[in-house]
Amino acid sequence: MEPQSEGTAHGDAEFHRFVDRALFWFESATLLVLLLITLIQPTTGRGGVPTWTLLLLAIGYRLLLTIVRAYVPAVQSFNWKAYLDLGVGGVLYFVGADAGGPLFVLLFLAITCAAISLDLRGSLIYTAVVTVSAVLIDLGLHMWTLTAVDVRQAATQLVMLVLLGTGTAVLRRRLQLEQIASRAGSDEAARLEMLDQLRADFVATVSHDLMTPLTATRAGLGLLQTSAEQRLRPDEQELLGNARRNVDRLELQISGLLTHNQLEAGTLQLDRELLDLRAVVMDAMTVVHPLMREKAQILEVALPEPLPVAGDARRLEQVVVNLLANAHNHTPSGTRIAIASEVTADEVRLSIHDTGPGIPRERLAGIFERFHHFTSAAGGSGLGLVIAKRVIDLHDGRIWVESTLRQGTTFYLALPAAARTPMASDSQS
Repeated sequence: MEPQSEGTAHGDAEFHRFVDRALFWFESATLLVLLLITLIQPTTGRGGVPTWTLLLLAIGYRLLLTIVRAYVPAVQSFNWKAYLDLGVGGVLYFVGADAGGPLFVLLFLAITCAAISLDLRGSLIYTAVVTVSAVLIDLGLHMWTLTAVDVRQAATQLVMLVLLGTGTAVLRRRLQLEQIASRAGSDEAARLEMLDQLRADFVATVSHDLMTPLTATRAGLGLLQTSAEQRLRPDEQELLGNARRNVDRLELQISGLLTHNQLEAGTLQLDRELLDLRAVVMDAMTVVHPLMREKAQILEVALPEPLPVAGDARRLEQVVVNLLANAHNHTPSGTRIAIASEVTADEVRLSIHDTGPGIPRERLAGIFERFHHFTSAAGGSGLGLVIAKRVIDLHDGRIWVESTLRQGTTFYLALPAAARTPMASDSQS
């Protein structure tokens, strides 16, 4: 049997304390109401003992038992209390000699408290014992004349006892199962959170460790291609070009994983500055254009006017790279990809349109979700569009998509327009 965790043991202790307090006030309130009834309509039991005296004895027993259970660990178990309640309640009901009178409620009280505190099996057994005890008291001591009315009344009371005990026990078991399910759900959520944190730490560590040699490899391949390209055979040049493109792809994937981890952890910080979004697009094109040439894809750019925004140039470049890479990955060879812009009084908008196969309407809603792939042959990590949306959200912007099957897809992003001031890109245009 597995040991209980500290949290589970603490939860069980809290449950027992709650049940103790709840039962004390429940029993106290019930007994006080019964005492009030017997004072309003006094009756006497065997030997001329007033019923209200017997109820005072029941109240005294409850107080004494509460004190003893608080200081004597051996009798703190709910089982002990259930046995004592049955004995005391049965004796007082017998002495009261009032069939179905106020003291009969003591048996109801005993069953209710037992059903709340015991397990399902114990509660059902206890209910059966109380029911048999009530039958023996009522019939064995000749408190009933066994007329049809008396039998019907006795049967009704016994049925009420059984229903009360069984119903309360079943209800408690249901609540217990819901508590177990809730606890299991909490434990599973904690486990998944821990696994997610381990994943994030692992990805961050591995990605960081890979970026250093990858950067060195990329620089070395670029230097080799520049210095030795004229001396290489065509097949060697093609092999070197493929190596560089694969390094570029790997660098995009690792950069995306690092950014996604920062977004998930809430640690991504923006280095905002006033910039022209056209320069960001041009830098992004240098990253993706070699990959597009490999598939003979045509990249068209129409950015006729400055696009003034306040944002993080490196993160916005990553957004544009992700959108261009998405168009590159999910469209066939020869596809035309066009970048266009629009400036309004409040926003700077950028659109990236491709003439690919388009996206089914039912899949558009989930396109910015984590690890979403809208084609079975999709490449990449499935994080590019997620990162794009999160970064644009951090810039207080918007990003959305429109697509028509067999006509193409257009991604739009809109950023708050910054104040129009002369920029470096203006003097170069």
